[in-house]
Amino acid sequence: MPSYTYTAINEAGRRVKGSVYADNELDLEDRLRQLGLDMLEAKTARVKKASKRGRVRVKDLIVLCMHLEQLERAGVPLMDALMDSREACDSAKLRNVMNGVYEAVKNGSVLSQALATFPRIFSDVFVGLVAAGEKTGNMSDAFHHLAEHLKWSAEIRRKIKKATRYPLVLLVVISLVVSVMMLFVVPKLVDFILSQGFSLPIHTRALIAVSYAFQNYWFIILGMPAGLIITTIILYNTSERFAYKVDSIILKLPLIGPVVRKIDLARFTHFFSVMFNSGIDVLDSLRGAKEVVHNRVLKESVELVRTNVSEGNSMTSSLRLSNQFPNLVVRMFKVGEDSGNMKDALINVNFFYNREVNDSVDTMVGAIQPILTVVMGAIIFWVIAAVFGPLYESFSKMKL
Repeated sequence: MPSYTYTAINEAGRRVKGSVYADNELDLEDRLRQLGLDMLEAKTARVKKASKRGRVRVKDLIVLCMHLEQLERAGVPLMDALMDSREACDSAKLRNVMNGVYEAVKNGSVLSQALATFPRIFSDVFVGLVAAGEKTGNMSDAFHHLAEHLKWSAEIRRKIKKATRYPLVLLVVISLVVSVMMLFVVPKLVDFILSQGFSLPIHTRALIAVSYAFQNYWFIILGMPAGLIITTIILYNTSERFAYKVDSIILKLPLIGPVVRKIDLARFTHFFSVMFNSGIDVLDSLRGAKEVVHNRVLKESVELVRTNVSEGNSMTSSLRLSNQFPNLVVRMFKVGEDSGNMKDALINVNFFYNREVNDSVDTMVGAIQPILTVVMGAIIFWVIAAVFGPLYESFSKMKL
């Protein structure tokens, strides 16, 4: 469906300009007439081509869900809601995608099927929640839950970036400082010390050895960490067994392990809550929630929970058997099962994990910063002691 720019006259006799999608100029004229406008002229608008490989921002998807929710609650027919949402999109790519969705629904597809034809834009999670809304007949709640889920996921990504940004920057700075010192500063100081014939203590000899290693084998010293990281990433993406082992080690790391565990379990409980409150049964909710868990060890535990529930065990006993959830969380689920009010129980669980994730990220960042600062200070102290130690010892002997 093309986009038209038009010039029209409103009821007050004033000229107005704008753009709107229409099948043709007759359809455009009819649409404007419904708005109380008399069309004077119109022409096909130039539409910016969106990159087929580009990404749609999460913010754009959130706005789309909120727009569709509001139109659905207002009783606007689906086709009109899709048309209005398409025209309201700021993203050229999302606008083109929604045009495809509109055409698919117009040709007889249900909305979830139309969305599923764009898997790079609308994930299985997105499509699944829309399909659940179609089954229950409550699309407005489905779009509401989707918007909330996307906001929460964006917040989790922000927290992960917060947890990793500063330590990574500091590690890069430390690496650059050490490299510059060993390649340019230390060699000149070492030449001066050796030319004076000073007796060298062990920490000075160690500094000289490291400096020589950097000068002669810097490409190996700097290349090995990069090569190790690249190799690990390739094996992690190609070998399921290796990836499982890495995920298991990550969970056991001090500081990092507890944060990874809480973030993934927060993902699981939040998405389980979204799906369950959207009218999806427990087993399907567990299956969908498992897909948002990244760590393979925790994903395996969630699958164990789903298997136990499918065999007739309660959600509480299944969570306890997984040995991954805190007793407080298990007890919250038990209260929800016993009272028949799982919705409030899930609200409490989500509140618990949101608070735990915030506290854990702040604790980890607060601990890593001083550790890296101490490492940096220790390296600088070593260089100073190794260089100026022999000088001080020599001056002391001259004084005696």
